[in-house]
Amino acid sequence: MTIVIWPHPKEWGTDIFLPSMPPEWLGLMRGIASGAEIITPETDAEALAAAPKAEAWIGRLTPAMFSVAKKLRWVQSPTIGVETLLFPELIDSNVTITNMRYLSHDHVANHVLALFLALCRELPRLWRRQLQHEWGLPNQRLRDPAGMTVLIMGLGAIGIELIRRFAAMSTTIIGVDPKVLLPPFGVKEVANPERLPELLPQVDTVAICAPATPQTVGLFDEAMFKKMRPDAFFINVGRGEIVKLSALERALREGWIAGAGLDVFETEPLPKDSALWEMENVIITSHTGGTGPHGEERRVLVVNENLRRFVTDEPLLTVVDKKQWY
Repeated sequence: MTIVIWPHPKEWGTDIFLPSMPPEWLGLMRGIASGAEIITPETDAEALAAAPKAEAWIGRLTPAMFSVAKKLRWVQSPTIGVETLLFPELIDSNVTITNMRYLSHDHVANHVLALFLALCRELPRLWRRQLQHEWGLPNQRLRDPAGMTVLIMGLGAIGIELIRRFAAMSTTIIGVDPKVLLPPFGVKEVANPERLPELLPQVDTVAICAPATPQTVGLFDEAMFKKMRPDAFFINVGRGEIVKLSALERALREGWIAGAGLDVFETEPLPKDSALWEMENVIITSHTGGTGPHGEERRVLVVNENLRRFVTDEPLLTVVDKKQWY
């Protein structure tokens, strides 16, 4: 059995889409798959040369490499989102893809809560006044979470963690998810995404915790933002591709919504000339919502457990629906 890790472990952590690989990870993997050959190519050419032998692939896989990987049975994504990994040939194949689900769901939920409370307390405006050494904040419009209704789009691991946090503040919760039929504990109502236009006028905050899928990419455009209330907040920690950046900028500039907490963007890094940077009702974080304690330890556990299952021919965990991208 041959397992390929590509890019080479020393290259992991060099960009936002390839989290760092702890130094001891490779040693642990070799111990778990002691009877297998583990190859760590140094270059693209070496990875391409190793692909025909690969039965398992950990990391990134290009169409060219996949085209010659005739023995391939399993690909482990280094991240939760797999939209950057997928391509038509891989989707249509029998190769199983697993992701890093449950890696940072609690951290992301905490991030949403922090953004939400900051918007409720008008902290973006206060921070700007602090930088100017100005005391107080005139005409504050503070909000009480207990009197608000929040729509959570995406009731996966992140959404469920977020429900627990909002429920503790007595916030009314509406869930939107294509697969969840019954309201989880603490949720007033659960609806199919087709009902979004109907639900948006009813809520005080929209929190996007959904993955990028063929159905969600570009979903929030100008027409969708116009359905929201002018006093509503918009929070996105899911995927930037779900929201049209130009539509979001216009919605905030023209007052279609009251404010936004944004961790992900259609274009990343967010362009320096984006109007969002200067808006006093916007909080911008640089795709850091999933950062938190124990992240790398959890990543190692996910990969190593799936590796153990693969070499012992047991069912893999965190299997992705390739057609749905999650």
